[in-house]
Amino acid sequence: MSEEIIRYEEVSPTAKLWRYMDLAKFISLIGKKKLYFASLESFEDIFEGAKGIIERKGIWNEFYTEFLEWAIRTPPEGNTRDLTDEYVEKNAAMILSNLERVGVSERKDIFVSCWHCNQYESEAMWKLYSTNVENAIAIQTTSQQLYEALGKDPSVEIGKVRYIDFTKQFAPINGLYWCKRKSFEYEQEVRAVTHMRKAACCGVEKDVDIEKLIAGVYISPYAPKWFEDVVRDTTEKYGLNKPIFYSEMKAKPFY
Repeated sequence: MSEEIIRYEEVSPTAKLWRYMDLAKFISLIGKKKLYFASLESFEDIFEGAKGIIERKGIWNEFYTEFLEWAIRTPPEGNTRDLTDEYVEKNAAMILSNLERVGVSERKDIFVSCWHCNQYESEAMWKLYSTNVENAIAIQTTSQQLYEALGKDPSVEIGKVRYIDFTKQFAPINGLYWCKRKSFEYEQEVRAVTHMRKAACCGVEKDVDIEKLIAGVYISPYAPKWFEDVVRDTTEKYGLNKPIFYSEMKAKPFY
């Protein structure tokens, strides 16, 4: 079983996280005090929740069939039941089939809040979120603040996305949603992930302590100066007492 299995990385508690958004989403966040988790099924990337590319499905099946047969043949200590080859092969095939179905259902049952992990602001992210709306903002937090702001909810996992080459690697069985294609590596994404069956198709909201969540609010370098007054008025209206910064990407005199 030589195929490499990639798992998500844990996030340092002090790692800086950024969430870029337009003003409407910012108002919704601080007004409702709820953090939105989007359904994995609603994401544009068709590889969300993918195990690998279809051309390598045979390798996937062979690898996990071998693994499952080994697991069945080596039961917990004390279980001395004799297992026939037919029993092992039949049950390994059944488990593998169930895993196929779980992978499909996970796209409907998994909800994600996406964050950009970076010590500094990202020019790429500003451009991405300011393409259609110049008046964008970003809120800055840390992994620990996000965890605490969500009430240390045990149903929420926080981890780094792993960017893999699907032509050579597979996503792990228990964590398909932690892997994305290499072409998205610029996102440096950290995800807060929760599972919820029979939920709304587009997304769910979770209560969040805004004061604990937000360390600072940053205004897009492409936003006009008057937008700063709008942001300050908005935070004052909702009682959010956090520092507001104009993006460091804003053009400054130089020599």
